[in-house]
Amino acid sequence: MSPSTTKLGSCPGHRRVRRLLILFSDTGGGHRSAASAVAEALQDLYGETAQIAFIDPLAEYAPWPLDQLGNIYTYMVRLKGKPWAIAWHLSNGQRRVMVLNKGWWLLARAMFLELLRDHTADVVVCCHPLFNAPILRGLDNINAHTPLVTLMTDLIAGHPFWFEPGGSRYLVPTEGARRGALACGLPAERIQVTGLPVNPRFAAITRKNPLAVRRRLGLEPDLPVVLLVGGAEGMGPFYRLCKTVAASGVQAQLVMIAGRNEQLQARLTATTWALPVQVKGFVQNMHEWMRAADLLVTKAGPSTISEALVMGLPIVLSGALPGQERPNVEYVVQAGAGVWAPTPRRAAVAVRNLLSPDNLSLAQMAVHAKALGQPDAARRVAEIVWGVANKASTR
Repeated sequence: MSPSTTKLGSCPGHRRVRRLLILFSDTGGGHRSAASAVAEALQDLYGETAQIAFIDPLAEYAPWPLDQLGNIYTYMVRLKGKPWAIAWHLSNGQRRVMVLNKGWWLLARAMFLELLRDHTADVVVCCHPLFNAPILRGLDNINAHTPLVTLMTDLIAGHPFWFEPGGSRYLVPTEGARRGALACGLPAERIQVTGLPVNPRFAAITRKNPLAVRRRLGLEPDLPVVLLVGGAEGMGPFYRLCKTVAASGVQAQLVMIAGRNEQLQARLTATTWALPVQVKGFVQNMHEWMRAADLLVTKAGPSTISEALVMGLPIVLSGALPGQERPNVEYVVQAGAGVWAPTPRRAAVAVRNLLSPDNLSLAQMAVHAKALGQPDAARRVAEIVWGVANKASTR
């Protein structure tokens, strides 16, 4: 399901309707995927009584040049993450965030006020760190008492932008993230560890036979499958990674997901491979590809990691965006759910070794991954959001 954007209004004759405004941004794939998972869980649980507006403020309300922030983010992370690392670390402090939020409000005031006037809600759910401060200030500006629920979509390292004081709830995926929220001075009673929401399809497909899924996807059923994922934007040395894994001597078939990077997808498609290979762009059925796979090779993005853990899929972490993704590596490796191999050569060696017939590590990693997964996170978040909305609507 892909939630559609609708203007919120009243629903005559139904006392239990709750108006829910969910905000995300396509700066990376994780914000939208977590927001979508929560929206789907809300509709599964509460049906038509959950009246949802699913909005990307930068795409739908921001004037130029603010509407280009998504493109700027993509450009920064494709440059080996160095510009992003500089920006992340220079802004990573509570006092610095206070100053930055004042400037951000001056730039974005009109768009957020228009957004809030268009979408009167019983609760606002923010799935992007840059939206928390202006939403709180905007609500105050229009004298609205709507509660804000912040849903953190980074696994461990929470930038202070996530933890703007004044929110009703702060939903974080891990205990490490909770400690970060406490360090920023948030009240403990407003912080809840929920796991990172992933679409229910990931848990549901684990009941399907992986060989049947392989056949449906056009894969050879009896040959191990390595799934290589370059993130939503096809970042990093992904082409070199694929080439090195293919040349490693591993006996497997490779599926390469290039994301929205059409140039990368075309280059991969034009290459002659010694192994059976499928090349895909941005896919809507990642749950099927993960179910078909024996091993995932990916950078340490929070959503991809969380989806793989729900599937019980072992992970080779081939890179991490400086800043918020580096702690994700330790989270996965310490749990025994994956290995850290931050160069194409090391990743290729790890893939070949893990898929060796006499190596028992892959099965052990699958067990540890499954134990770390949080398949019910979206439902937990939806129930909390609904509770906040109910409380707000009876005041």
